[in-house]
Amino acid sequence: MNALPLITQLAAGCSLLALIWLTVRAFSKKPAWGLTVMLLSPVGATFFGVKYWNEEKKAFLTYIITFVATAALVLTLFTAWGGWDLIRATYLVNSGINSRMLTAHDAEYFVKANLSFNQKSGMNIQDGYRMEQARKKLAIEAEAKTARELADSEPAEDNLDIDSISKKVAPRKERYRLVYMPIQVTDAKNYVGATVKLTRKNVPEKEYRLIGSSGKKLEFSQRAGHGSYSFHYNNGDIEKIRVLTKQLY
Repeated sequence: MNALPLITQLAAGCSLLALIWLTVRAFSKKPAWGLTVMLLSPVGATFFGVKYWNEEKKAFLTYIITFVATAALVLTLFTAWGGWDLIRATYLVNSGINSRMLTAHDAEYFVKANLSFNQKSGMNIQDGYRMEQARKKLAIEAEAKTARELADSEPAEDNLDIDSISKKVAPRKERYRLVYMPIQVTDAKNYVGATVKLTRKNVPEKEYRLIGSSGKKLEFSQRAGHGSYSFHYNNGDIEKIRVLTKQLY
């Protein structure tokens, strides 16, 4: 793969020379054709080559072949560098940051994909904000893991007074609060069974229970007297949806 970047650069150089050749030929026909080929290729070059096929097929085919070869080499190089993994990792981190539910697994995946792409490509792509959020999540996870390991490895003590025993035995009380967290309508299928607040076009926000998701529709239920009834809304009719979550504080 070490020779692949060099081959790609050579192919790109040949494609550029072929484009210059074709552009000169186009200007000899009409200035408008020259500008079209120069600024709008490969589409402009294709139109020119088809129109003047008998006269310009040699220059046209030279450009098209070198252009396609360069594009194929660029995609191969991008794949070899792990570019698709980086795109997927970036999407997962973005989703986690926006929903405030970034996982340590996705954060680690993003950091590794970013570093791997930079190392293989020789580039130095800076993604400061996402990298900072990912590393914060990994640091929090590492601290929690260390605390668990210390708790598991702490030796049992036989000579403890009443207060010490009560402090060790008494579970830590964690405090939670209920918060409505905004989510994407397309992600609502992951929260079936939850209580949500829904805003539709020209309709004030109302509280329902999300009971199902099928295709481009979401199914809800609402209390009515001593019972409840169910109904559905199309995703396109929903302007905003918030799900009730329990958050530690």
